[in-house]
Amino acid sequence: MDEGEAAKPTGETMAGKFDNIAHTVGIQGSIVHESNVYVVHPDATPEQKYAVGVRYLHDGVPAEARRLIGDAIAHGYETGEVRFHWMLAMLSKRSLRDLSAQEQDQLELASRNLESYLENAWKRALTTVFSLLTQLNAGDCSVALKELRKLPPEQRDKILRHLDLVLTGGAKESLWAETKDMAERLRMSNDRSNRVWAYFEPDPIGARARQPVDDQTVPGDRTRAVAWSVATAAVFGFLGWTAVRQLPVVLIACLALAGAVYVGGRNWSEWRYRSRRLAAKERDHVGRSGGEQSAEPGFVSRVSRDFEYYFSKYLPDGVERQHWRSITSGIRRTLRDEVVEIYRESRTEAERVKWLVRHLASDVRTRWSQGTLHEHRVIYRVSSATKAWCIASFVTGGAALLWLAFVALQADLWWSMPALFALVAGGREAALGWYWIVSESRRAAEDREEYEQRLRARSSAYEQWKQKLDATRPSESEMENWLTCDRTVLLDKALRHYGLVWRDIITHAFLSSPAKAYKRARVRRGPWRYSKYDARLFLITQDGVREVSTELDFEHAALGGQERTNFRFDAVSSVHVVQSGTADCKLELTLFNGPSRNIRVVDAELGGAANSESTDKPSEASLDSAGFAHTLHILEGIAAEGKNWIKAVGGPAR
Repeated sequence: MDEGEAAKPTGETMAGKFDNIAHTVGIQGSIVHESNVYVVHPDATPEQKYAVGVRYLHDGVPAEARRLIGDAIAHGYETGEVRFHWMLAMLSKRSLRDLSAQEQDQLELASRNLESYLENAWKRALTTVFSLLTQLNAGDCSVALKELRKLPPEQRDKILRHLDLVLTGGAKESLWAETKDMAERLRMSNDRSNRVWAYFEPDPIGARARQPVDDQTVPGDRTRAVAWSVATAAVFGFLGWTAVRQLPVVLIACLALAGAVYVGGRNWSEWRYRSRRLAAKERDHVGRSGGEQSAEPGFVSRVSRDFEYYFSKYLPDGVERQHWRSITSGIRRTLRDEVVEIYRESRTEAERVKWLVRHLASDVRTRWSQGTLHEHRVIYRVSSATKAWCIASFVTGGAALLWLAFVALQADLWWSMPALFALVAGGREAALGWYWIVSESRRAAEDREEYEQRLRARSSAYEQWKQKLDATRPSESEMENWLTCDRTVLLDKALRHYGLVWRDIITHAFLSSPAKAYKRARVRRGPWRYSKYDARLFLITQDGVREVSTELDFEHAALGGQERTNFRFDAVSSVHVVQSGTADCKLELTLFNGPSRNIRVVDAELGGAANSESTDKPSEASLDSAGFAHTLHILEGIAAEGKNWIKAVGGPAR
């Protein structure tokens, strides 16, 4: 099975419309991966809540991290490590200006309790964070920066990442060179280019196959066959006895007729069974009229499109695409109808059965290459010997029956005539009855064996694909780290373009929103992550706002062209948040000298939340991950106060 070929673009060029299919399938997919990484049970211990909170923090959702770690502390679970991560959650993706008065009081209280923690790396890291905050307010944090550089990498890297918006001016400038170098180095780490695609692949649904039709015979069928057989034997005995009494040599005809019936019956039933089975298999390869219909036309349409695409992609060597599509049109339709039938329930998404479509297309190609695609023509071919024995038996039996009938009619016309008709009619009913019983049992056994073989092959393909996805799919932390590196690279490019240094920057904000065309996925209770982002950077300087936006192809780690907009503080008319539909959010920015600009931050849920999950959770997590709160705080401040906003925040740190 060529699962790897379907996993990533291979550079193979498809003909005509199939090239277009490859670029449009799943372009607006919404995938929710089943995972318990963010699940907090009602009876969870403080330690468990803390562990999930730290996971949220590392995965770029600090608001939920603050809530869970704070809850763990409130229930008595507090160490230097716990308080350190609580501190990072308080400051991650925020500046000091974003903190409420209550949160500032909490920081002050935490700083006075430093001595209560055991001396270790976590306490030193926590002390360094408080030193940075204190010295930033004083205007000189060189001592704290020295302490920061002495910390172990685990603590130092976390501080640099989560205090990105807190460190400004000279403090940021002294760390910027190593920050951007680290981002460049880690941006493609952990084989990113060959793994991100797996995050946007849906969790495959389990293997299934169409259930075979059970043996359709009923007890009455055997009773009728036995009854007709007994009656036919009795009539045959009467005719034979009548004829033999008239002419003893007719005994030879009786024996010949009995032998012909036995031999001819066996070969006739074999011939008939094989012919009918062959015709049924041929119908599967030619395609049945109509086809399976579903209550979900969208599902049928997408599955059909996948079959068209993969059958056009998986070509045997030396076979032209149009010829291959022509000779496999029937089996393609038959397999499509089967997939639609066995996965037709309303909650099944076409993306989740794409692995099976891919396997079936690959399997048809493999069987064609091995010469086994039409093996049914060999398996159910009627041999010449079977035909010869059948014909010879019927000729012999017919001749013997005519001789028997002639002699019997001469001996006793009035009784032999109805007996002869009864013999023919009863023999026919007995033969058809036993054929139905034997052939149906044989057909059911063969169908069951074929079903089990298909299911085993599909289960193996499913397990291979699932294992590949599980081994390849990045973790939430990896996705967040790569996105952070991409933002850092974009930030560095913007600074170099404008010729700015960090001493010129009052503050900055990132807003990562979905691009116009994207695939999106998330784990349960986690933020949406997109294959393409509209990455927007706001640089706030003394002279105004520098806005830089670009499309980030996250799946391929590629930054598109930049769109830059500069405007003065007094040019901002209003900032408005628009929420409508199901958990979607748009930011509406209005300038005095231009039309309103609508920035999508989070799109609405498509098809509802997974497993009755509240749509509020992914929306809140996505807004937090996107950096929405900090961006909104800055833009609202500028819209309300204009240039006076600079005085309120104290201007750039020197």
